[in-house]
Amino acid sequence: MGFEDRDYSRSNAPGGGLSQYSMITILIAINVIVFVLDSFTAKSFFQAENGTIGVAGHWLSNQLALDTQRWYFPWTWLTHGFAHASIDTQIGIWHIAGNMLTLFFLGRPIEQRLGRWEFMKFYLLAILAGGAGFYLVQFLSGWSPASVLGASGAVSAVVALFIFYYPRQTLLIWGVLPVPAWLLGLIMLLMNLKYAIVPDSGISWEAHLAGAAFGLAYFWFGWNFTRLKMPKNIATKMAGSGPLKIHNPNPSGGNEKLTEQADAILEKINVHGEGSLTARERKLLKRYSEMVRQQRQEQ
Repeated sequence: MGFEDRDYSRSNAPGGGLSQYSMITILIAINVIVFVLDSFTAKSFFQAENGTIGVAGHWLSNQLALDTQRWYFPWTWLTHGFAHASIDTQIGIWHIAGNMLTLFFLGRPIEQRLGRWEFMKFYLLAILAGGAGFYLVQFLSGWSPASVLGASGAVSAVVALFIFYYPRQTLLIWGVLPVPAWLLGLIMLLMNLKYAIVPDSGISWEAHLAGAAFGLAYFWFGWNFTRLKMPKNIATKMAGSGPLKIHNPNPSGGNEKLTEQADAILEKINVHGEGSLTARERKLLKRYSEMVRQQRQEQ
């Protein structure tokens, strides 16, 4: 049971703005919106060796992609993580579907643990890390024309962090084959190493491995991006109309000081996640929960 299921974690403030949605939901929505808009923009084509013509992409996804020939477009370091292969390309919808399903199922427990703000910072920095890995390999291999797009680098970071937090958690490959999380991580590593040695695989293994390495570093070194502040106008919209408050079934009685302390700790959970709590703060919340339970029994 998470803190959000307990008596001291109920909200008495109406939801507002984007605060009523999880960060996972917001990220998936942005990716899907960009994917749909891209399908309405102009197409670009390529000619295969056998002479056939195929769709290489659309204008929007091409503009958002991180490209070695457009290194001077700084925004593409982030935007490439929200664009995917166009719907009428060879990969089609499977590119975005695979990334978003993985983010949905494995990202939710990570967001709960880190908190929505910390998770968002982790995710955006993972996009940058994936792009940096792509650029580094291209530089070392001679800087040939190449581009990358997709959330795979950031999603790989989320998957890696999930594996390190919950290595024995059973996951279903293709929804059928049960494997422990650590084994899934090993399979993903071997697959990307295979892509690395296959010429023109079309898979951005560089971004995958760089993203996974970022997730490992975050776990191994105990990083926390609390000091990275968001622009105030964005933070206000994301925060909604009011903070979470303590639900006390007997507001006229009980320890007011304890209630205030529990309220402050809940705010910390809302910003930084449950994993940020100290042992003392956990004990205080347990005391508050016991107080509420006792009050209910007396009623």
